[in-house]
Amino acid sequence: MPFTKQYGFRRTVVQRVETFLKENNLRARDLPAMYVKSAICLSWWAISYGLMLYSGVAGWHFLVTLFFAISFGLATSGIGFNIMHDANHNGYSNRPWVNRLLGLTVELVGLSNFIWRQQHNIWHHTYTNIAGLDEGLEMDGWVRNSPRDIWKPIHRFQHLYAPIVYALAGVGLLIGRNFRVYFTGKSGDTFRYPPMSRNDKIVFWIGRLINLMVYLVLPALVFGVGGALVIFAVTSIVTGFVMAVILQMAHVMDDVEFPEPTGDPLKIENEWAIHEVQTTSNFAPNNPVLNWYVGGLNYQIEHHLFPHMCHLVYPKIAPIVKATCEEFGLTYRCYPTFRAALKNHWQSLREFGRQPA
Repeated sequence: MPFTKQYGFRRTVVQRVETFLKENNLRARDLPAMYVKSAICLSWWAISYGLMLYSGVAGWHFLVTLFFAISFGLATSGIGFNIMHDANHNGYSNRPWVNRLLGLTVELVGLSNFIWRQQHNIWHHTYTNIAGLDEGLEMDGWVRNSPRDIWKPIHRFQHLYAPIVYALAGVGLLIGRNFRVYFTGKSGDTFRYPPMSRNDKIVFWIGRLINLMVYLVLPALVFGVGGALVIFAVTSIVTGFVMAVILQMAHVMDDVEFPEPTGDPLKIENEWAIHEVQTTSNFAPNNPVLNWYVGGLNYQIEHHLFPHMCHLVYPKIAPIVKATCEEFGLTYRCYPTFRAALKNHWQSLREFGRQPA
C-alpha cells in the first residue's frame, strides 16, 4: 500500500542528520560503547540465570530464587530492547554478519527472528498505527489499542485488565503465537506471513529448543516440575509486561494519530516520514536509567525515522529532528517523564474502551 505524498520532510531531516554526524565525526553504527553495553546485558542475563539455578542447588530460600528469576526476566527484556532490536534493524553494525548473528538473540527473548522481522520491521515500521496493517497494535482482540479497531463490550474494562494482558504476552508468545504462525502462516484473521525458508525453519526450532531448555528443562532438574513452572511464570511475566508497556507507550496514546487508508485501490495520503512522526511519541528523554535500559525506545520518533542507526546516537540527533518537525509544522510529541507517559497510556486505554458513538 503506497504513501502518495512527498513534502520534503524526510529528505531534509536525513540530510541534516547525516551532515551533523559527518561534521562531528560520529558513527551511526559499530559504536564501541554499544559493544560494551551488549557485554553488560548478556553478562547480566547469564549471571542472573546462573545464580537462579545455583540458589536451588545450594538450598537457598525460594524467595531468593524468585529474586534472581525477576532479575533474569529484566535482563531478558534488556537484551530485547538493546541488542536484538538494533541488530534486526541492521543498526548495530556496518557488517551484515554481525547484525545477523546478534539478531538471533531474539530467540533468547522467546521471540522468533523470522516472525519479529516481518511483524515489527515491515508491518509496524511501515504502517504504524493503521488498524489491520500494524500487527503491533493487535492483542488478539483483548485490548482495543486504536479508535479504528472493532469495539467489544469487554473493552469497557480494558484499562483495568490491560496489565494482565501485557503480563501474559510473554507466555502467549512462548507457548502459543510462535507455533500458530509457524504451522498456519498467519496471526489472527488478518496477518498472513510469507513462507519460511529452510534456514528460517531451522533457526525457529533451535530457538524453541533453547527456550525449552532454559525456561523449563534445566530449572526442572534443580527445582522439580512445580518449581520450574513457577520460575517460568515469573520470568516470562516480567519480560512480557516490561516489553509490552515500553512498546505500547510509544504509540497507544490519545494525542497521536491513527490514520486510515483511502481510495480504491487503497493508499495513504501522506509522506511516510511525516506519518511516522504523527503516530509516535517520545518519553522521559532525561531519565538516564531508562535511556540505558530501553535501548532508545523512549526516543521512538528518532527510531522510526532512523531505524538503521544505533540507538546510542538518538539523543544526539533528537534536537535536529525536533527542530525539523517544528519547521514543517509537525508536532514533536515528547512526555517529560515515564510517569506522565504511562498516565496518558492508561487514560488512552480507558478512552478507546468506550463504546463508539
